[in-house]
Amino acid sequence: MPEADRTGLATALRFLTILPLPGRAEVSERVLGRCTAWFPLAGALIGAILAGAGALAGLLWSPLTVRVLVVVGWAALTRGLHLDGLADSADGLLGGATRERKLAIMKDSRIGTFGLLAVAGLLAMKLAFLAELQDLALWRVLVPACALARWAMLLAVFAFPTAAPDGLAGRFKRRCGWPQLVIGTILAAAVSFFFLGVWGLVLLALLGLVTLWWSLGVRRALGGHTGDTYGALGELGEALVLAALAALGRFGLL
Repeated sequence: MPEADRTGLATALRFLTILPLPGRAEVSERVLGRCTAWFPLAGALIGAILAGAGALAGLLWSPLTVRVLVVVGWAALTRGLHLDGLADSADGLLGGATRERKLAIMKDSRIGTFGLLAVAGLLAMKLAFLAELQDLALWRVLVPACALARWAMLLAVFAFPTAAPDGLAGRFKRRCGWPQLVIGTILAAAVSFFFLGVWGLVLLALLGLVTLWWSLGVRRALGGHTGDTYGALGELGEALVLAALAALGRFGLL
């Protein structure tokens, strides 16, 4: 994989998690853009860690308690980065009247009413869907959900402009090309098919459509993506996959 250099996965994990990886974090524009190819694999590792922790917790506590701990650990493992992006995106997109005002609100570190409601609602939905899926092993749910959501972020980085080309989002965008998209899509498809079979590929396509819808709306409102809207997409993608799996499980299709 010539375009996905050997430091790409480590860089992706440094940006997406709190894992204390050895060595120095490389933040050159070249490394930032190319590490996007590894986003789905980084997501799969996040899901595997959460599933493993959940299995250990299951030795001590009830399934509902385990799922509460998983949702809390989910936010902690990812540094709350995507949740912060969801909150900022909700505040800006719903609270600002103009593009400039929306971006200004999103840069404000304070959380507003829309942001609070978005985060609380999303966490509640994750918990509810996980509770509905308690008959399935956590690894079968969390690994593909985390991998597919980060593939959606890769797709958004590749396919759509950024609101501030000189910002961090722009640095990811400039070095994210076809090789990164192809590698990341292969990884996401392989993970989702391994854990969910054909339904995993259906969810990949569904999430692609959601990414298109979200990104078109963001482009109309802001002129392009920001780091916050990438994070919001990741959170929405995870919740959507959990919702779809809960629906499939309800009809005995998993």
